[in-house]
Amino acid sequence: MSKLIYPYQNTINERFDFIDKWLPARYTGSVNIILKKQEDPDYIRKVRNRLINDEAVIDALYKVSLFNKIQVETET
Repeated sequence: MSKLIYPYQNTINERFDFIDKWLPARYTGSVNIILKKQEDPDYIRKVRNRLINDEAVIDALYKVSLFNKIQVETET
């Protein structure tokens, strides 16, 4: 069996799975609001597609996904 490169790899994979499932179609503006600074939307999309490991952006993407999940579940 192969060893995990990062000790928290399972947690990271679970977060990305959650983000992929619940992230709304338009999310870059919300991520910038949470980050309290202007990031390039292309950079945010690169982080989402796992090309860059930026914890601040990943946390913001997770929060936007969580907000969307709560909103969708309360509407039904």
